[in-house]
Amino acid sequence: MKVTFVYPDLYTQFHDWPGSFYVGIASLSAVLKREGIETSIIHITHLISKSEFIKRIEDEDPDLIGFSSTSHGFSVIKKLASWLVEAKVRIPKIYGGVHPTIAPEESIEINGIDMICQGEGEGPLVELCHRMSNKEDINDIQNLWIRAQGTVIRNPLRPLIEDLDQLPFPDRSIFSYPDLLDERDGLAVFMASRGCPYNCTYCCNHLFRKIYGNKGSPVRFRSVDHLIEEIKQVLGKYSFITGLIFHDDILFFNKKWSEEFAEKYSMQIRLPFVCNARADVTDESVIRLLKKAGCSHVKFGLESGNEAIRFNVLNRRITDGQIKKAFAGCKKAGLNTISFNMVGLPYETPGAILDTIKLNAAIGVDLMQISVFQPYQGTQIADLCQKQHFLDSKDLGPDFFSSSILKLGTVSSSQIFMFRDYIRVFVRYYQLLQKFPLGISKVAIAFSDKILSFKLTSRILTLIFLPVNYVNRRLLVMRGKAKRALRKANLIRPVERLFPKRV
Repeated sequence: MKVTFVYPDLYTQFHDWPGSFYVGIASLSAVLKREGIETSIIHITHLISKSEFIKRIEDEDPDLIGFSSTSHGFSVIKKLASWLVEAKVRIPKIYGGVHPTIAPEESIEINGIDMICQGEGEGPLVELCHRMSNKEDINDIQNLWIRAQGTVIRNPLRPLIEDLDQLPFPDRSIFSYPDLLDERDGLAVFMASRGCPYNCTYCCNHLFRKIYGNKGSPVRFRSVDHLIEEIKQVLGKYSFITGLIFHDDILFFNKKWSEEFAEKYSMQIRLPFVCNARADVTDESVIRLLKKAGCSHVKFGLESGNEAIRFNVLNRRITDGQIKKAFAGCKKAGLNTISFNMVGLPYETPGAILDTIKLNAAIGVDLMQISVFQPYQGTQIADLCQKQHFLDSKDLGPDFFSSSILKLGTVSSSQIFMFRDYIRVFVRYYQLLQKFPLGISKVAIAFSDKILSFKLTSRILTLIFLPVNYVNRRLLVMRGKAKRALRKANLIRPVERLFPKRV
């Protein structure tokens, strides 16, 4: 029995995009291999032609094709599945991942998809493969929706996996691991937990809890020892790894777990790492633990610098004061900070986006990520956009840096693009203004606010910065090529010691 995963992983804003490590598929591959089932992956990081895709499927010759995607990849999955139908490829096809979980009805209707998996896929996929191998009936497997004789069988969900230690370590070998986005910079991605307890309207976590109901704990952590063992295994296998990234929603959420992790990680691993945190739970004690463990960068979701939008639209009930306190604490401890920000939110105005700029300037953030808001199907904020007739399209872009699918009367698309592309420049500019004497600073900030709020400004600045953007993109491509050449020559580590990486 062989399963070939198909994973569309496209980012239009990034040139020389190598793809990223996806823990979900790596975990599925690991549980299948433990059962003696062969796996492979078609990792689609660039646009692919029909003939190339069909040939790759034929070369793999699987018994089951496993599509997986976020909502951004849904339109790609539809195209790929239709190509298989046109080419008369009769291999069974299942679609899993985030999108089939939150939008199962839409997913099962894709032409060419025979089954979808809703929720965690390790148990259902192993059971499916065993039944297929034994030529047994598959129609009652929990978590699976199955097309059968013109109808759809919608099986109930099985409970969430409570003991994550029972899962094997994710299978990194299925990917071109050394060439992936973070890994080619010497950073390995890990997950210590699953789930998030908060109810941010734009995030799928509140939807997952609604889907699962009482079928398990919403937040589950692996044991520290299990995680440390995986890290040691990865470091032993991949000598180029010099740091770690944890993709957990909030790594230091459980205090007792965090204390144990900080103690054992600092003694046994002693490599810098990056993790996500939440400002209202990152107090002095948490910051001390982060520092003790060896954290180098902490990532916080600001999303909007406007408190009204943050509270009333995003249900992210964190005050400006809590954000400033968390960032100041990290800075005092010598931890670098990264902020996540969105533009193009419902009810957002240029003034509200300027609040985001000013808050980032005030907290002295080291690095920023700016994305364009995307309403994911089934989330509370997507329902709001539907009711208020904000939606201008049903199909999301290929990534969360793509153009907005909302039509907002409060901010134009050109302004959204301007702030997305140049918000970092504006943050540094406002930091400079804040250093002026108070009277001069207030006048300069008020004048700047007015200028940047004009629609004409966005068009003019976009034209001015076009050549700058082109040069920057070329430099990024050259940087990537240089890094790969250095790595092949085994010179990347000495160079990184001379020029420390900003994550």
